[in-house]
Amino acid sequence: MLEGKLGGGLAAALILAVGLASCVPERSQRARGSTTGGEAPSAARALDLEGDATWPAPYASDPLWLRASTGDDIDHARLAQRESAVTLSSALAHGGSLGRTALRALAYASDRREARGALCELVEGPSAGTSSLLLQALHQAVVDGPRTEESVDVQTDARCARILRELTLGSTLSATDRDRATGTIARLEAR
Repeated sequence: MLEGKLGGGLAAALILAVGLASCVPERSQRARGSTTGGEAPSAARALDLEGDATWPAPYASDPLWLRASTGDDIDHARLAQRESAVTLSSALAHGGSLGRTALRALAYASDRREARGALCELVEGPSAGTSSLLLQALHQAVVDGPRTEESVDVQTDARCARILRELTLGSTLSATDRDRATGTIARLEAR
């Protein structure tokens, strides 16, 4: 008799656990916060490089990041020498003054061409000012960034060219930004 009650209790617990698990939102919706307690950048939030936001750790306490945020080109170059294009792109995705600092440093990164995929993904949907900053950085990364065997990625180039083409057709870009986008497309498609 005890076995029957335990088996029934176990079945009820299992049904309850499955029912509760089905009420938990998808992982992508649950995992919006970072381990630092702040909000992680997400695709649902449009990138804003014009506004300002609190810097998350470890950037907020890093002396080189803080010095570079004052706008000194030498410190931007030092930051780019220490960080890679991938880590600068990650900081860029936080937006605000941290993103602007990362974008300025990216101009000095020797591997800046490798950031073109991340820049292309971010250029869609932000405000005109943010889009302009991203188009300028993307153009500079593609046109002036050293092309190495490691930086050649035909799929990324094709996706980026497609994103830029859609941007030039479906938005009200300034003449300068339209020229940057068109020049970047031409360079991405040149083999």
